[in-house]
Amino acid sequence: MRFIDDEQTSPLSLGNIEKDMEFWVSQFLEQKELERVAEKTIKSYRDALKTFIEFVSKYKENNSMETIGAKFINRYLIEYQATLAKEKIKKLKAENKIDELEKYDKIISQQETKFLGKNDANFIILKDFENSLDHRLTVVKMLLKYISDNNEEEHDYTVLFRKFTTIRHTEVFTSYITLDEFDEVVALMNVWMEHYKEYKPKSSIQIAYRDSMLLLLYALTGARSEEIVKVKLEDITPISYNNKDYYRIKIKEGKGNKIREVAIESAIIKKHIDYFEHALPSKEYYISSTFICGQYTNKPQHQDNIRRFSNYILKILGIKKSGLHVFRRGYATKRIMYDGAELSMVAKEMGNTSAVLEKYYVKHESLMSVQ
Repeated sequence: MRFIDDEQTSPLSLGNIEKDMEFWVSQFLEQKELERVAEKTIKSYRDALKTFIEFVSKYKENNSMETIGAKFINRYLIEYQATLAKEKIKKLKAENKIDELEKYDKIISQQETKFLGKNDANFIILKDFENSLDHRLTVVKMLLKYISDNNEEEHDYTVLFRKFTTIRHTEVFTSYITLDEFDEVVALMNVWMEHYKEYKPKSSIQIAYRDSMLLLLYALTGARSEEIVKVKLEDITPISYNNKDYYRIKIKEGKGNKIREVAIESAIIKKHIDYFEHALPSKEYYISSTFICGQYTNKPQHQDNIRRFSNYILKILGIKKSGLHVFRRGYATKRIMYDGAELSMVAKEMGNTSAVLEKYYVKHESLMSVQ
């Protein structure tokens, strides 16, 4: 792939690896903008490559664009993981969790002892850091592929890829909300406005309606938390289908700025909708609007508030599960296992591809053969 002009190439190096890499990174990101890659994705590339340029700068005295090899890239991953480990240790010490420090200390020790042999492809990668290292390595490979395609000397970095370390993702069982647990959560949220004082005596009726509505939307639409906090009252409209009443929810996707629609049975959230139609100043207000000094601000909550409230509700119900994704996984499993929906349809509802949905969200052994 060529940048801007298909015939245009540039010298691989002008003699300073740090300046050279800054140039190639800027060209790579510009190309992604021309390809209309999502702004959020480009930002993730920019953040990843910022740490790579910092690494290049650290070792610029003994390296050049021509001498970059697999050892150099693997060393970058080792040092980046060590940085993550140091941040984790700092946090654990602040929380006085001294007994959890050992495995992170080993990662830092690894940074000090590696870089001795021909290649550092076989180094320990903690499960905690797999996704982060995988993303960093993927972006660096994309950059090197871009440079290979666009330098005048036709220097090819792609031959190094097979010597890079392999990020092996650890297979772990991930919990999800079961059908019965869904029913418990929905039942409590439908009466939360009448009982919230028993649990949160300093809270208000406005917050009780808001928090319970957000959790209902999150649990029953399969949407991401960052998408739920951006739902406005005008995005929820009544519809009828097969003589049954529903509310159609428009979800503005956090990935790609597209809009998708999901339906919820009218009876489940009607009480909440009736309240917001009278309480919010207009339908253009966010359901998640913060409530300050007796007024709605039309400023959406941060998505972390949904996580905290959902974990609190699960604890009240005695459900020993936590984290936002237990609801997303549960939604996918419920729709396919109990509602009989096609995998592709549920993927569309959740804003994912079928492959991503099957890999990360469908959590029932009898679903593994679903195509």
